Amino acid sequence: MERMNWLSRLASRGPGHRIPQGANLQTPVMADPETCLMVFKNHWSQVVRILERQGPRAAPGGADDLSAVRNHTYQMLTLLAEDRAVPSTPTGPGPLLEFALHEDLLTRVLTWQLQWDELGDGVEERRAEQLKLFEMLVSEARQPLLRHGPVREALLTLLDACGRPVPSSPALDEGLVLLLSQLCVCVAQEPSLLEFFLQPPPEPGAAPRLLLFSRLVPFVHREGTLGQQARDALLLLMALSAGSPTVGRYIADHSYFCPVLATGLSALYSSLPRKIEVPGDDWHCLRREDWLGVPALALFMSSLEFCNAVIQVAHPLVQKQLVDYIHNGFLVPVMGPALHKTSVEEMIASTAYLELFLRSISEPALLRTFLRFLLLHRHDTHTILDTLVARIGSNSRLCMVSLSLFRTLLNLSCEDVLLQLVLRYLVPCNHVMLSQKPAVRDVDLYGRAADKFLSLIPRCCRHHAPSPPRPEHASWAR
Repeated sequence: MERMNWLSRLASRGPGHRIPQGANLQTPVMADPETCLMVFKNHWSQVVRILERQGPRAAPGGADDLSAVRNHTYQMLTLLAEDRAVPSTPTGPGPLLEFALHEDLLTRVLTWQLQWDELGDGVEERRAEQLKLFEMLVSEARQPLLRHGPVREALLTLLDACGRPVPSSPALDEGLVLLLSQLCVCVAQEPSLLEFFLQPPPEPGAAPRLLLFSRLVPFVHREGTLGQQARDALLLLMALSAGSPTVGRYIADHSYFCPVLATGLSALYSSLPRKIEVPGDDWHCLRREDWLGVPALALFMSSLEFCNAVIQVAHPLVQKQLVDYIHNGFLVPVMGPALHKTSVEEMIASTAYLELFLRSISEPALLRTFLRFLLLHRHDTHTILDTLVARIGSNSRLCMVSLSLFRTLLNLSCEDVLLQLVLRYLVPCNHVMLSQKPAVRDVDLYGRAADKFLSLIPRCCRHHAPSPPRPEHASWAR
């Protein structure tokens, strides 16, 4: 039986999985620490002169200042990525990092650059460059940068700026997801850092913010490598939320993560083919080789697999909310009507899809909500399962697909399914020949079932209820 293995694949990629960069900038040759610090301070002094210069930004030479700051910043961040702690204080910051923290270098440069956004020219290009520089610093740093508040503040400032209205582009989206992915990897290696990224409400009555999470959610249903990397990063955060009640409550109460996943499944299902091209007369279910060549179905299965993985590792509040949204936002309004289409070909397709979903998911909570939908949800006064059972005597192809679904259901070893598919047809004994019915001694198959089970308990193990207290005991107690 096919089962989802998102977490094992994620682990096999390793924590340093990165999207290849389109252009590799030349890294300066490193010298001894004293020389590096001197060069670093020289670059910074030139940047400070520009940052403290007065006058309109659009004045002649303003664009040159922007270019100079960009070049000096690249040189400084490259040196900073190679910085190491000195042997005398191995747990402290290296000399370059200590100087950068003292000067609040990252936030000051970034704040000055963001002021240029008001002019409206080149915002997209500058933002992509900023994301690329910070991603390089985070991924290549030789010391734990995120432990330091000024570094986190600069990153949060940049992530906040990414929420402003800016024309989107592949380079900008790739840079944002790559930076967020690297941050999630760093936080996964040191989980105590996660709550430092949870910002308090900006005003009374507002919700807290976790930009590390909220900036990834819009990419959760994106196709290709970009969407895959966003889902991997989100899954790391989901696993961390299991040990953090604060983050778990934030995701469940103050984010649209679960509704986005459920409504995304509905949108992706609507794009699935309504007719399945069957390879032969004996075809009865969708195998992996069948649906991998169908892009819409492959994307849906990737999203369903992600939901399964989230329910597996997330905080219980998130698990429950996501399961409820999948039931009420996907199964009931989308799968229910799809299984009751009037076209035989559409019924075959929807039944085959449902069988594939049940065969693929592995998390018990998600399986239970699918079974709850089949056994309890009613469409036109009939349960979904009753409707499917009635199709056994219909078109041969529809019958085969329905039987394949029943086989998958029975393989789940669920008592409720076994009762509805098998036992309820045996209990009335309609299958027993008339000549054999007198041999069935007990025709009361329901009323005395409990007594029969209880009679099997050995006498020495039976519980005898104590006799009621006598009235004189009560008077004596008084």
